[in-house]
Amino acid sequence: MGIDMFLVSLTYTSEMTVSTDFLDILEVSRARNATDDITGVLLFCNNNVVQCLEGSREAVNKTYARIVCDRRHQNPLLVDYRVISTRLFPKWSMGYMPESSVTRPILLKYSVSQNFEPRLLSGESCLGMLTELSQKVRTV
Repeated sequence: MGIDMFLVSLTYTSEMTVSTDFLDILEVSRARNATDDITGVLLFCNNNVVQCLEGSREAVNKTYARIVCDRRHQNPLLVDYRVISTRLFPKWSMGYMPESSVTRPILLKYSVSQNFEPRLLSGESCLGMLTELSQKVRTV
């Protein structure tokens, strides 16, 4: 089995620059992810992104490398990287969950304070939060 044959999950957080057209990024990402067989989910809250990417090791690593070099992402932080046997988010090339009254209690459940600061969450907390949100929040 080649190195790119392993299925991996990568979760990161970053801060988006204020001038970012987020919906444009989402549209381009969905098309590219579908081509690369990457699935995942993305939470955008208070200019913070928490995203989980799933797919082959090679495709996920290349996608994350592009994100790290993208000037619209400030202070990217890798919070979790693991080999997985199945995808948690197989239905979405990129499920997007905007902040809403439904997301707030779930964010607080996993946060260390009233303010959502994803950089302070563990990888397990990020994945748990994204999984719970994906089950309870309608994605855009």
